[in-house]
Amino acid sequence: MNNGTKAISFRVFGLAVVALLVLVACQPVASGQGEPAAPTANTYFTAPTVGVETTASVTVSDQSVDGGQLTIAEVVSPGPGWLVIHIQLDGKPGVVLGYSPVNAGVNTNVIVMVDDSEATPVLYAMLHTDAGQIGVYEFPGTDGPAMANGQMVVPSFNVTGGLSQKGSSTPNSNGSDDLYKDYGKGSSSTSAMPGTGNGTGIKIASKNGLGAFLVDEKGMTLYLFTKDTPGVSNCKDACLTAWPPLLTSGDPRADDGVTGKLGTITRDDGSLQVTYNELPLYYYISDVAPGDTVGQGVGGVWFVVAP
Repeated sequence: MNNGTKAISFRVFGLAVVALLVLVACQPVASGQGEPAAPTANTYFTAPTVGVETTASVTVSDQSVDGGQLTIAEVVSPGPGWLVIHIQLDGKPGVVLGYSPVNAGVNTNVIVMVDDSEATPVLYAMLHTDAGQIGVYEFPGTDGPAMANGQMVVPSFNVTGGLSQKGSSTPNSNGSDDLYKDYGKGSSSTSAMPGTGNGTGIKIASKNGLGAFLVDEKGMTLYLFTKDTPGVSNCKDACLTAWPPLLTSGDPRADDGVTGKLGTITRDDGSLQVTYNELPLYYYISDVAPGDTVGQGVGGVWFVVAP
């Protein structure tokens, strides 16, 4: 065989080998043998299901209402919200006793201050969203009930002690059996706050990071609302439930170190609200103990008051 013939034979052989390798590579691998085929994108990534509600829940336990403090064991909220306590009326939730804000996610041991004189033997804990101005309870309005599987989240629990004679019977709600007609009117706007007797005293407290700020005579923190103007309160209706005004029935008294001007304005209902340098003073519903400053910076419009 001459050299030309040998070269042609090698080329043919080489092409045959390449063709065989390509053919083998293109054959599918049998199930359970060799390396698995590359997965498709859906094997590792699943698109989120549209329209599925985030689970919301409230876990309650029977407890005493003595002293006006209730503790709700766990609240799971899809976003910022409110935990609202209702009395029982005709076997279902009636008017509101009190409420507290909750954060998105799991909240444990949520404390709600209520008017224990209005409590009934069965109470309800309802979860609401905080969909409007964060930190301002707005219902009726934007802060509607949270839903789970198309139902409101509102478990009931029994009151085991602390009921007054008034609260042990079904209270009068102006004949309404509509859950929402009187929603938020179960107690006065200042029922969960300290008393405001004659000549309410104004004192000074301090805290790291905040410095000195005004408190009432029992040490509860006072706030100003930046949307107010001198001598005018622009916190009305639902706003007053979250931010009860500091009321007095006499001239307010300044403690040592309170150097600003104390005064009063007359609210629409005839009550006297204390002012400091002509700006109205308020409490925050979620401050439950002297020195609490939960309301500081809420909504970018509520702040403690420097003396």
